[in-house]
Amino acid sequence: MQKLQTWIELSREAYKNNILFTKKRLKPNVELKLVVKANAYGHGVEQIVKMAMDLGEKSFAVHSIDEAIEVKQYSSSINILIMGPVLKNRLPEIIENGFQTAVFNYGTLKVLNELTKEMQKPVKIHLKIETGTNRLGILKKDLLQFFSTISSNPYLVLDGIYTHFANIEDTTDHSFAYKQLEFFNNICQQTLKAGFNLFKSHSACSAAILLFPETHLDLVRLGISQYGLWSSKETFLSYKIQHANNGEDVLQPVLSWKTRIGQLKKITHGDCIGYGCTYKVTRDSLIAVLPVGYSEGVDRKLSNNGYFLINGSRAPIRGRICMNLTMVDVTDIPDLQEEDEVVLIGRSGDDIIAIEDWAGWIGTINYEMAIKINPGIPRVIV
Repeated sequence: MQKLQTWIELSREAYKNNILFTKKRLKPNVELKLVVKANAYGHGVEQIVKMAMDLGEKSFAVHSIDEAIEVKQYSSSINILIMGPVLKNRLPEIIENGFQTAVFNYGTLKVLNELTKEMQKPVKIHLKIETGTNRLGILKKDLLQFFSTISSNPYLVLDGIYTHFANIEDTTDHSFAYKQLEFFNNICQQTLKAGFNLFKSHSACSAAILLFPETHLDLVRLGISQYGLWSSKETFLSYKIQHANNGEDVLQPVLSWKTRIGQLKKITHGDCIGYGCTYKVTRDSLIAVLPVGYSEGVDRKLSNNGYFLINGSRAPIRGRICMNLTMVDVTDIPDLQEEDEVVLIGRSGDDIIAIEDWAGWIGTINYEMAIKINPGIPRVIV
């Protein structure tokens, strides 16, 4: 890492522990599908998929067909579910590559119906059911039309039926989620009565996996928790209340982000820092200029807000975040040199900056902070 100016470290041990932590909560016959959309939630899809495969995991989910094609290049023996919309003119690629695909528009199913007959190749379909989130999903009143088309074509394989919870993460009141689950279970029974009995039902996201075993069904979709991040403060609180007395380990963050000091600069009382002169020092100060900015994923809202860690000490952010540079006050940190390591996210000495800290400083969520990290920054497994 001595040759790198800024880099992401991914802990293999933490990732392994998060997967094992999750699998301990599943019954043996429940499939674990790892969600690696959005560059594996900003962690680096290639590195995460390879670490997962090293652990024997072969089931993944993504948002787009382009993400699916990228994941497939790391192994031809894994199964990949595309959960987002796919343009009709790209549906042949799904069949050719053997991808599983979510279906929620009848127009998509009609095209797949014709294509599979022409190509004489099957496609595995997961019907997405609308239960209350009102995003992608099939309404109950329209379901029979989907069943009729699928049952008439042996190349259309109903591999799964699933839904997504609307209000299970950001609350400690899970009554709406239970209503969704009841509705979904009724849809599953309707599917069985329609003559389909080999499909996998799934509803559980990371929060549901940790909190509600009754949502696990045949398959679970592990998203943010595999990276050692909690879906929300409410999910963490609910989990701790449930497991207050068992002393179990919890999730371990996989990602650390580091950079190096680009320049050390002495400035005098009354000098301003950065664009707009938004910060004026009230004493003679030592400023470290870091070679990262909003282009790399350091959100501009962190301007004059928050801190990084150098040699275990906090260095407050001063002035506006620039496109590729950020300034921090290191006046009270002794013995610094240019190219010394700076921790943007992670541990330094006895102190830690979590992605959740960044999110709290600017009023957003850890999901957004993680995926905004520039994919071009090297990801290194340690």
